[in-house]
Amino acid sequence: MTFAPRRHRTSGRNHRIATAIAIAALTGGVLVPAVAGSAFAATGDRASVSGRYGDFNGDGYVDLAASAPDATVDGIAGAGAVTIAYGSADGAGATQAERVTISQNTKTVGGRVEAGDHFGFAVAIADFNDDGFADLATGTPGEDVEDDQDAGIVQILWGSPTGLLGSATLADPTSSDQDAHGRTLAAGDFNGDGKADLAAGNTSAQAWLYAGGITDEGADSGTYPLGNLNAWGGEVVALTAGDVTGDGADDLLFNHSQLYRSGGDASTLGLNPSPMSVGGRGGYSSVFGDFDNDGYGDIVLGREGGNGGEITYVPGRPVSETDPTWTVDDVGRYTLTQDNFDTPGDGDVYDRYGAGLAAGDINGDGHDDLAVGDPNEDTDTDTVADAGHVTVMYGGSSGLTTTNRQVFDQGSEGVPGDNEAGDGFGSRLLIGDLNGDGRKDLTVAALGEDGGSGALTTLLGTDITLTVTGARTLTPTSYLLSPDGRPRLGSSLQGHSPITPQPLPDVG
Repeated sequence: MTFAPRRHRTSGRNHRIATAIAIAALTGGVLVPAVAGSAFAATGDRASVSGRYGDFNGDGYVDLAASAPDATVDGIAGAGAVTIAYGSADGAGATQAERVTISQNTKTVGGRVEAGDHFGFAVAIADFNDDGFADLATGTPGEDVEDDQDAGIVQILWGSPTGLLGSATLADPTSSDQDAHGRTLAAGDFNGDGKADLAAGNTSAQAWLYAGGITDEGADSGTYPLGNLNAWGGEVVALTAGDVTGDGADDLLFNHSQLYRSGGDASTLGLNPSPMSVGGRGGYSSVFGDFDNDGYGDIVLGREGGNGGEITYVPGRPVSETDPTWTVDDVGRYTLTQDNFDTPGDGDVYDRYGAGLAAGDINGDGHDDLAVGDPNEDTDTDTVADAGHVTVMYGGSSGLTTTNRQVFDQGSEGVPGDNEAGDGFGSRLLIGDLNGDGRKDLTVAALGEDGGSGALTTLLGTDITLTVTGARTLTPTSYLLSPDGRPRLGSSLQGHSPITPQPLPDVG
């Protein structure tokens, strides 16, 4: 569609944006749902970046955002929608009134729905305008901008006392040089100034950083390129933010294999990459989390390789005088497949172990825990193809352990649903406190559920492990979202896109 950029913020409305749909809150490597990909809970100046831990309406409860980028909206296929579930003591989206759908046909969002726009293909959360309310960044990679087909746009939906209300569109500095701007997003405080920055990827090898916060009109303090178009091949398929050195400024993991460390100056973030020796070009997922509780963000990468996928653990550590660029070495690094670390399941060549990743402190012991999805795992003794399952490993003083490890699929007792071929349980994952009880919960997306409609299942955290008691599943129909055209509810979960985006059929 042709888009004429509009910047506005609507005031004077005492109700939330109407309509209804879905859910999701992702912390990736966050102790609380906050800045996209941040490895630590927001405190002090960083609280303003988090936007009160992902609270869009300031009521003290985390609100959940998830995309359905292939959703049919008002009869338009592939227009895309972002779904919001406002939080409460009973969890996010406990009632129909607390579930909201936002599309480009929503009055306070610029543009209008058209086929193949894929609104919400990526989402990221932070308090970009520093008003105490979390805001939602959305990417629409199939958007046409004037005569530039599939240029893509990034928009900010503003938090307020009545929820997300109003929007601003960010200018693409080089729209003619690439397509699908906003196909991946990551928010963080990359220079440690307490203001939220936003990184946006596209089909080129270069992403863009909007630094120094973003005003209600869509202005930022500076826009900087990330990556070297002449030296780096490939395209930007994923961005993940987290503080790996413990210096108070977020670092940016770029395409899973190159780490950009800010050094306290957002303007130099893209000029100082530290190559990560992870044995390949990266993979399909990444997450930050402090699994050993030493104050440094550890990195976990989900990668193709091994026998059906593998994850690589890279421990965080401080910058030293002898290693000022934080060059990754082999100290403390290891790789896991389903064939080692006593990992449940069989490593089959078509599995995608590590395709879904999430980190957060489920049991409140101060150590982040790790959930690993394998959406192509065959279940029920290998009789149900690609039903998928999730393994949860808990953190400890030495990092990840097998103590209390858990494995869930839709055939597990107490988990809603059934194992069905192609469900892809574990395609995307979220860890976050969804009911305000101080323990992190796990939400699992099954993108293949019901022929591609998608579904989200939440298991609640306790003082020890996850429990299936009170488990809840939400589908597109739970949120009045049309199941037509494979909406794939949960394709991007709150805060960042830790998973390599699915191919866009309409974006070059």
